Amino acid sequence: MVVTAELAQTIREDTWSGVRIRIVSPSAGAVDANWFGFSQYDVFNERHRAPSARDGGGELTRYNADFMLVTDGIDASRLRKAVAEYTAVFAPPPAPEFAAAAHLGSLFSMARRLDHLGSVKPETLAGRAFAHAEVLREVAGGIHLDLLPLTGERQAADSAPVEVADGLAALRKLRTALTALAHCADVAEHPGHGEVFRGHAESLDGIDHEITTDLAADRAAADGARASAATRISPTAFATSGADRPTAGATPFDPAAARTAERGRR
Repeated sequence: MVVTAELAQTIREDTWSGVRIRIVSPSAGAVDANWFGFSQYDVFNERHRAPSARDGGGELTRYNADFMLVTDGIDASRLRKAVAEYTAVFAPPPAPEFAAAAHLGSLFSMARRLDHLGSVKPETLAGRAFAHAEVLREVAGGIHLDLLPLTGERQAADSAPVEVADGLAALRKLRTALTALAHCADVAEHPGHGEVFRGHAESLDGIDHEITTDLAADRAAADGARASAATRISPTAFATSGADRPTAGATPFDPAAARTAERGRR
């Protein structure tokens, strides 16, 4: 199926009130079409709507286009949601076992990224990058083996590197898919399968929590170091709101000492 989207024109010339979605089969031609209004899904951010668009229910015209079609003028997430709702009937979401399998490759890629970070920045993630990578590989391997009876063998995932933030996002999607799979197993009265995949989801939840905690600690430490360094050498760090005198208990700023310290760091 091919999905096309185009502006839906009103009875007035050069005036569009929404988006028309068409579903087309390459072999059989047009299958169906529908449309949704801009105002129905708040596609245009309120602050970027032209006065005429506010009065006309969010309509776009050739007169207000320059005002409305600007950076951040369209909320992409709302637009995607609207298109997804209108096309879901023709492209239903995959079964949870296949959704879970599709995200496994990202976990292995994230493990490789953690190995790299452990090599070039040993202090990253509280020095536990290698440990996190090993746990991820072990858990991902276990999930893969348990999914095989449900999905069959699958092709190797793309080996492109995955940043830690992207890897965590994929991990959370995988956890969601595994939780859905466990629920399906419970409904189908297969409690053994339900417990297995629920356990995998809990393992991923624990990994997510540990890595997120370590990342937060790294950021806090880095911010603290930068703030401390700035305080040591910044002339404004000891400024007072009163006369030109140091705050009680603080050491007055010494330009010569700061220059000496800076030469030492270089």
